[in-house]
Amino acid sequence: MTGFVSEQVVQETSQNTSSVIKQIEKERNQGKVLYNEVLHLKQRTQDTKIQYVSQNVTTIPRNSCNLKLYNTLKGHQNKVAKVCWSKDSTKVLSASQDGFMIVWDAVTGMKKHAIQLENPWVLTCSYSANEKLLASGGLDNNCTIYKVKADTSNYPVAEEMNGRYPMQGINFYQSIQSIFKGHTAYISECEFIGNDSIVTGSGDMTCALWDLTKGSKSRDFIEHSGDVLCLTTFPQNILSNNLFISGSSDGYAKIWDLRSPGSIQSFAVSNSDVTSVKVFPDGNAFATGSDDGVIRLFDLRSDCELGFYSLSQELKNGQSLPELAVQDESESRSHKLFHQKSPLLHRRNNSSGNWNGNASYDQYSIISNTNSVLENQGIFSLDFGKSGRFLYSCYSEYGCVVWDILKGETVGTIGSEHGNKISRVAVSSDGIGLATCSWDSTIKIWSV
Repeated sequence: MTGFVSEQVVQETSQNTSSVIKQIEKERNQGKVLYNEVLHLKQRTQDTKIQYVSQNVTTIPRNSCNLKLYNTLKGHQNKVAKVCWSKDSTKVLSASQDGFMIVWDAVTGMKKHAIQLENPWVLTCSYSANEKLLASGGLDNNCTIYKVKADTSNYPVAEEMNGRYPMQGINFYQSIQSIFKGHTAYISECEFIGNDSIVTGSGDMTCALWDLTKGSKSRDFIEHSGDVLCLTTFPQNILSNNLFISGSSDGYAKIWDLRSPGSIQSFAVSNSDVTSVKVFPDGNAFATGSDDGVIRLFDLRSDCELGFYSLSQELKNGQSLPELAVQDESESRSHKLFHQKSPLLHRRNNSSGNWNGNASYDQYSIISNTNSVLENQGIFSLDFGKSGRFLYSCYSEYGCVVWDILKGETVGTIGSEHGNKISRVAVSSDGIGLATCSWDSTIKIWSV
């Protein structure tokens, strides 16, 4: 009798769960229909595109903006996941899957700090404005805050040996201020908001704001229906400590104000994953990059799309771009481990169905890539030049391409010296320097 009752309870629970899932899917589809109607009304009032109004602007000659390689930073022993600049543009922070974050002197190329990470499967890092704190996040589902040790030596990190730098030594340190736990899936991105807060995006479909002074979560941001794959804060202006943008695998980008309970603007970007987002220098627009290989420029004031930038369309129209000088065919053509897309990062525990962020390397999905360049134009990273005229974009198969925002044309490429995929691009705050990091374990500094 007990067994019969238990079986009946299981069946009822299963039916209820199935009913709830169907209802959620129904409401989600209805929401998409309503949003598409709103989008259609917006398009009826949108009378122009940025390329059209810029027809009389002087064209920038192709290949005229190829930057000069200033420095190559060597030391990491695995793929570099992210690189970012300090506020004063003199230092660069990098995070690698060798389990270390390194602070570099961008001018001399010397290593100033090397921080051993709690979890080697790092996906992102961030540098606080006052340069006293660093943050990392990744597959352990945690955001870890590290204190930066005072720089008391000209050579605080061990010298290189045979082109590599040793991974053990007394000069490495780990000074943890806080470990923020609360996300139930990997952390795809983290960004400091001022010096007292940090915002994180996660594969659990949420963003979270954390108070560094209290060491606790301040609030959640719950509206996305897919993994949050990217986020970015606004440039330093009167609203910089209140606004940020998130992009998700649900194809939407959302604008969040810390003072509002929900998102203040929502943009339907693409039917594919939104993998990168960056705010225009004046804070009035932003660009998104997605797995369909298209960059889109949105204006916050008119609440609509202003520009559309497709590399595959450029190539089909007869434009040519120089290919990367060296490609690791065994990795870039045969197998790739994408770190932006949730189905490839995690496996579900068969018994519980929960996200497992601590699985070993060989448990992650590795997919075969046999597509041509035109069929595989996913975007890894975006950043604007200081003036906003240039947009630097990293493609999964074509390196770092430079776009002229006004004319909608490619005007150059960067990074042919890298030996593998370029994972991130970052422009310094003063606009003079540009950094690219790669799966070849190096960071390159370019002078504008």
